[in-house]
Amino acid sequence: MLVPRIISAVIMALLFICAVFVLEEGSFVLAMGGVVIVAAWEWARLSGVQKAVGRLGFALVVAACCYLLESLNWPRLSLYISPLVWLLALYWVMRYPDQLVWRHVAARLLFGVLVLLTTWSALVVLKQSDNFVVWVLVLMGLIWGADTGAYFAGRAFGKRKLARFVSPGKSWEGVFGGLLLTQCGIGLFAVMSDFSLSEWLALTLVALVTSSVSVLGDLTESLFKRHEGLKDSSNLIPGHGGVMDRVDSLTAAAPIFVLFLILVGWL
Repeated sequence: MLVPRIISAVIMALLFICAVFVLEEGSFVLAMGGVVIVAAWEWARLSGVQKAVGRLGFALVVAACCYLLESLNWPRLSLYISPLVWLLALYWVMRYPDQLVWRHVAARLLFGVLVLLTTWSALVVLKQSDNFVVWVLVLMGLIWGADTGAYFAGRAFGKRKLARFVSPGKSWEGVFGGLLLTQCGIGLFAVMSDFSLSEWLALTLVALVTSSVSVLGDLTESLFKRHEGLKDSSNLIPGHGGVMDRVDSLTAAAPIFVLFLILVGWL
């Protein structure tokens, strides 16, 4: 499995570089729409939709909603619901397995629509920024930093379980390690960018919230997979599972990150 995993990782890296540095806005919007549609197919599986026609129908509904948002010029407006979406996810994770609402297929599908639409909207809004490349690299750096720091800190110091019923391998020490690494990185970025003290503090807050929420995105997908008895969202990417397995943290982090940039006045 190692060779297919490496090949898949290289291909995904090249696609990411192409999307960020090469694609124009229109092509980028369509490309991200394609990713969201595939993720919607997988989300339907995570939600308990067994038949292929049902999964296809859900993917088409998500695609239609993306088109509607773009037609009405509502991507930016839709981001304001993202805090409520992830507060709900936090409640589900904290109450698992006692809370019952998320067990209903319809509830998980509706939640999925909101998650995928706000993720797509965040990327569309970010692409419209003059500093798109910088901000998208900061966003990915926060996600990767939180994940990398959590991995190494968890292995070295992990004792207290973060959400033992949802993802037994994650620990509070790992989360703190990830947050520490991202704060070090964002501090270096602020110094190199010659930010003022107020801008530095604002960016520190943005980084703290974004990194924390990225962990919640991972936990939420783990909750759904555990309920359905699934190891991966699909087998689409050799050695890596499915698209949702690669973007679960992004679905939570991107909308919150972009919304904060809007509120701070940087977008």
